[in-house]
Amino acid sequence: MARKVRRPQPAADELVVLQPNRTLPLGDRTVTVREIGFFESLKLHDAIAALVADLVEQTDDSSIDLGRLHRVCAQHPAATIALLAQACDQPADWVQALSGAHGDLLLLTFWAVNADFFLQRVLAALELRRAAPTATGPASSPP
Repeated sequence: MARKVRRPQPAADELVVLQPNRTLPLGDRTVTVREIGFFESLKLHDAIAALVADLVEQTDDSSIDLGRLHRVCAQHPAATIALLAQACDQPADWVQALSGAHGDLLLLTFWAVNADFFLQRVLAALELRRAAPTATGPASSPP
């Protein structure tokens, strides 16, 4: 007699990793905040690099709290708006016009969905910084 084999269902944490997108109501719309993909990251390289560089300056252990995140985003409003707009497939002017509460909700949701993407880059930059030889004087040239 044949038995039906059931596949084990992934745990809730595994589902978040596999499908991190989040849907939320913002103003008159319901938007889905997506994870930034590889090719999108190439298109948005300058915006991402600006945020990552300042995130690196704000931490020495890759720990990014809400205060640090807000400071970095405040230093790069155009980059932040571009990333948020891309992640929720909305025009930048719509993102920029959000109320404070809705803007915070979008930013926090974006971070929840894309934190790993940014933290990988922050960690890589911190590792490169630690591995870089410290200059103790002028470089010598061979005779």
